[in-house]
Amino acid sequence: MDAKRKGGIMNLFIRELRKLLALTKADPKSLAAGIIAPTIILVIFALTFGNFVALKLAVVNDDAGALGTAFEETVFSQTSPLSGEPYFEAIEADAGKAQELYEQGRVNGILTIPEDFSARLGSGEPAQVLYAFDNYNTDMAKNLRLYLDEGIFAFYQEHMPGMEIEVRREFAVGTQLDWFAIIAVGVFMLAFLMGSMFNFLYLLNKERVHATLSEYRLAPASLLPTFAARVVVALLAGAVGAAVNALLIWLLTGVDLACGLLAILPILLVLGIAFVSFAAIVSLTVRKFSGAAMLSMVTAVVAWFLSGATTSVKYATGALLDVALALPSSYGLSQIRAAVFNVDQSVGGLLAVDKGWLVMGAYAVVLAVAAWAVYRKRLGGGGR
Repeated sequence: MDAKRKGGIMNLFIRELRKLLALTKADPKSLAAGIIAPTIILVIFALTFGNFVALKLAVVNDDAGALGTAFEETVFSQTSPLSGEPYFEAIEADAGKAQELYEQGRVNGILTIPEDFSARLGSGEPAQVLYAFDNYNTDMAKNLRLYLDEGIFAFYQEHMPGMEIEVRREFAVGTQLDWFAIIAVGVFMLAFLMGSMFNFLYLLNKERVHATLSEYRLAPASLLPTFAARVVVALLAGAVGAAVNALLIWLLTGVDLACGLLAILPILLVLGIAFVSFAAIVSLTVRKFSGAAMLSMVTAVVAWFLSGATTSVKYATGALLDVALALPSSYGLSQIRAAVFNVDQSVGGLLAVDKGWLVMGAYAVVLAVAAWAVYRKRLGGGGR
């Protein structure tokens, strides 16, 4: 290829790039999907998983001795290892008031310490407490049981040291991570993908509405530089949405995504090319913008969930695991989390780094080639 032709291709690329950037600036709605939708998802998860609230227990302490008070203090002094917040909040009440609060749904359970609690323990006999809680929510019921068990064990360790109780705690991972922080990093990736895809869809539709796409058929040169420019602008739009969500994640969780940026950027680039190419195929095949946008966005969100957005891929089995391992976003999300948290996220090799780059790269190349073929056929009449 001679220098003159190369210069013409680069000139066409730059002109198309400037045009698309001007369209984006004139109509910022093309950035909306990468900011609004993921931000809503982030806030919902923040309210659902990121807001640890102590469970309220009504306490009826009828014990005549001192051990009942000690038991109560021990139970309500237990704290979460992640947040440092107490598991329970005590609401002192008599039996009647406790039952009333429970029936009104103002407490999660009732802990009753009987009057012979200290006497029985002092005489070496087993003592009992009465524990009533609403188990309509299985996850909350599990927490209510486990948190009380921690308090009971701590009480025995302090006040009944002669008991032969041994608990060995082993962590299978190097560190414990907050669940919401893990999800938030996934939302960062989703913001980039949705923002990139929507920008391509929106700008192409805008030109379709203004009937400027027909001019491409008259272009004497290859349309490849124009396609490349659209992908670049889409990726830049996705970067804006991801940056906004990265700031929100830092404010909500303290997780600084900028620390792993050098490792994250190549992953986002490859995933971005794959997902934008998919959006390009959809936008050039489905003529109606609403249909194309819905199909693309829903696909991105579903792929995100299947890739381990809220729970690790290692918990998937059968066909669900096969689908997760076939998605490029599973590997990308695993590597992004590894870069941010500095913890191995490969799930014992299922999401190995080398395998991940192979899968992500294959998707990017195949979808980009397919998208270019459709782009050339639709906008160039298939002649070039």
